Amino acid sequence: MLLLVGTGVSYNDISMAAVEACRGCELYVERYTSFVGSQKVEYLEKILGKRITALSREDLEEKAKETVAMADAKDIAILVGGDPLTATTHKILMIEARKQGIKTRILHSSSVIPTVIGESGLDFYRFGQVCTIPRWTERYKPVSFYDTIERNLSRNLHSLVLLDYDGQNERTLPVKDAVAALAAAENEYGKGIIGKSTVMMLVQDVGTGEQRVALTSMGEAPTQDKGRMTTLIIPAKLSEIEEEAMRSMAVT
Repeated sequence: MLLLVGTGVSYNDISMAAVEACRGCELYVERYTSFVGSQKVEYLEKILGKRITALSREDLEEKAKETVAMADAKDIAILVGGDPLTATTHKILMIEARKQGIKTRILHSSSVIPTVIGESGLDFYRFGQVCTIPRWTERYKPVSFYDTIERNLSRNLHSLVLLDYDGQNERTLPVKDAVAALAAAENEYGKGIIGKSTVMMLVQDVGTGEQRVALTSMGEAPTQDKGRMTTLIIPAKLSEIEEEAMRSMAVT
């Protein structure tokens, strides 16, 4: 059997059901699609009483069939940050297992998106479509995130903006690069929805002892980048309660 096990956003978020299930499995951890720190791995090894082997990007992509096939003869559990199946990589593993006739089990945990929304103080039902600002290269500079933010704002909905995760350096895209991409997109579209004075929240290292929520402007946001894992929120028009809650949650 193949188990995909969510370890949540905090180092000790794993459920008791997942702990019990993992004790009978050979354990692996996937640190490519989301951050799973050394502290969390050490904690999991301690409570599970087993060594956890790290999977490489190659194991998850080019060798996905071989990785899944290990679960044909024995029970293996792949531990992932946050909640399983939120990343396409996890869905592919599940699909491949079922193609090979291997039983699967999904054990859920806390996820960054609802946690970030909760920590923002904003109303959950007032968020629109989530978008991602990817890491730009000389030849790859997509700006589809701008369309999403514009649609959300036109409907008076908040925008939750994920920043591309760099598995090699174990951090998200720096805020200065995200702000530069937003500014470039505004310059290209010219619709006047984003500028230096645009209110922005930075929710950093959510669920950890280093968690920080900063209320700032787009122009000042790079100076507030003091974390490893960052999610941006661009709020729409706020209700009175939302504004009070948002300011009470933020450090600035």
